[in-house]
Amino acid sequence: MRVLEVNNIDLIGRRFNGYDFVEELNTEEMHIDQSTIIKQSLHPNVYPLLGQELMPYFYQLEKFETEHLAVHSNLSITSPALINSPLMKQADIVHFHMFHNSKFSLYSLLEIASKKKVILSLHDPWLLTGHCVHFHNCDGWKNGCKHCPHLDWIFALKEDYASELFQLKKKIFSQIDVDLVVPSHWMLDLVKKSPILKHIKNVHLIPFGIDTDIFSDSIGKEKARKHFGIDPDDFVLFFRSQKEFKGTEYIYKALKGLKTNRRITILTCSEKGLLKGMEDQYRIIDLGNVDTDTLVYCYNACDLFLMPSIGESFGMMAIEAMSCKRPVIVFDNTALPYVTHAPECGYLVKNKDYKDLRKAILHFLEHEEDCQIRGELGRNIVLKTYRLSDYYANIQNLYREVYRREHKKICLKQEKEEESINYLKYKLNQLSKELFANDQKKYRLLEYKIDSTKKYEGKIKYSSLAIQKIIDDYNKKLYSLLLDQPKSIKIVSKLKEKIRSHPRVYALLKKIRRSR
Repeated sequence: MRVLEVNNIDLIGRRFNGYDFVEELNTEEMHIDQSTIIKQSLHPNVYPLLGQELMPYFYQLEKFETEHLAVHSNLSITSPALINSPLMKQADIVHFHMFHNSKFSLYSLLEIASKKKVILSLHDPWLLTGHCVHFHNCDGWKNGCKHCPHLDWIFALKEDYASELFQLKKKIFSQIDVDLVVPSHWMLDLVKKSPILKHIKNVHLIPFGIDTDIFSDSIGKEKARKHFGIDPDDFVLFFRSQKEFKGTEYIYKALKGLKTNRRITILTCSEKGLLKGMEDQYRIIDLGNVDTDTLVYCYNACDLFLMPSIGESFGMMAIEAMSCKRPVIVFDNTALPYVTHAPECGYLVKNKDYKDLRKAILHFLEHEEDCQIRGELGRNIVLKTYRLSDYYANIQNLYREVYRREHKKICLKQEKEEESINYLKYKLNQLSKELFANDQKKYRLLEYKIDSTKKYEGKIKYSSLAIQKIIDDYNKKLYSLLLDQPKSIKIVSKLKEKIRSHPRVYALLKKIRRSR
């Protein structure tokens, strides 16, 4: 059995994007490779999908799609690259993680699922919505995302095509037979209610797992605080500081008005500088991006972990904190209440209510015994529910189940040509001129003949499969032309990758890292 993990990047998010499967689950029975847009690791089983010479075009297409077509997940060179890759052709199962981040076209799923057994892991609700990654308190995803009031949410749209993209997803998923993986009961409930996905029969609830030997309180609070230079008597708050989704703005407001005689140290990871103006009130240690070892020290050093996310489909850091016997505060509008077993273990706060968040922080400041009680309970929950070994076993069992199952063929529906095809061709000609301003020969190969009697203005009907077929043909032609790069660029790019991915080089560097 050969499984291909597909994601935009390998090391960032490695615990849930397929890279750790490559590291840990390769056996004689199950060969696992990973294909990524950006390769950071040296692992020989991880392959960059485009290569450095095509990456500028990857970003150029993304920009044009956003600024000129007001859409996403349509224009794509990653889709034809994947379909034509040897790894795809060899694979029995293709497992997608973060489909949207890799800029695959939605339409290409029809072709991929017709050739291979497909698993899609839902790390967020993007597949359920017209365009956004997290819908927060918006119910538009339940009825078609009509008249979207939040076009600025990720992924932002310049014009309101949210309903068109919603209908496109609905059409595509009505025709393909795929398996879905969700990490939480919260996400499972959303899938069951989704007009796009509710008909999918094979939906698997597989919670993420963590290494409970690594994420534990074995370092001890005293040693961890000494590592950061934190006073033993301080009350320490730890959280991931991030503008999007993690609720940092509500933490800021809660702490700004917090009144206590206790000295507080604030420890953060991820983005720096989001707590400006609070330096006189608290000691702030902004660590920025951290490795796993430092992260474990952070959990051990803190008294309380704050995770008032406004968008969360699982919440890995909450589980890590619980495994280190630290209490966790969460908002009541994401997967986190389910995952943290609130209110018995996770401490619930009203969604986006910074005053309620402030009260919760004060509760733990004044009742430190509750920190210990919830910490012990959290550790027990993790040991029963979120072990890494169980997660790996569940993934392996899923692959075996999908591999044994008969692959259903797809009968694609045909649609009549849409009026807006002429306008789309006009837009694609604009893109071709941008891409090949200095190469008229390639531009002519891509150029569409436009009916001059028809107007170029109007909205493109992206939900039309006839429109999608035009875009898909363009994607394939464009990718084919881009492959025709100067030999010198190809040779250097392939040589660099070959050296980086050589098994001996990889083994040597892995040995050096371990020795440190």
